[in-house]
Order: sequence, then structure tokens, then C-alpha cells
Amino acid sequence: GTAARTRGVEDIPVPGDTRTVRAVLMQTFIPVPGDQQAVALVSGSSQVLDLADSFFDVFDAITSTFRFI
Repeated sequence: GTAARTRGVEDIPVPGDTRTVRAVLMQTFIPVPGDQQAVALVSGSSQVLDLADSFFDVFDAITSTFRFI
């Protein structure tokens, strides 16, 4: 069905520190059937930036199996 997805590389602040961590992030927002205001959020991240494209492929494969039962 229809779902919204975001993906990219972000700098995430380290709590209690001035440093940041760069990570590949992907989020998929899946509408809950029968509830127009609810969504399921499936997200993943990795700090291995060299494998970003592979990470996106794997994450896409995982989220494509998501089902409501």
C-alpha cells in the first residue's frame, strides 16, 4: 500500500557532549488500516556511511515485508 519514506545522512548530537555522530537514516511511515490518524513508524540507522546504498536496499527489503495482522 501507500507509505511515506525519508532517507538520508544526518549529524546526530551526542547527549551530554558537544560532538555529533554522522549516520545513515531511513524511516517509513505506514498508515494503520481503518485509522486515518495513526501510522506505524519503521526506522533504521547505521554509522557505516560507506555502505549507505546497501543499507537502503536492505532496509527497503525489510520494510516491504511489514504487514498488519
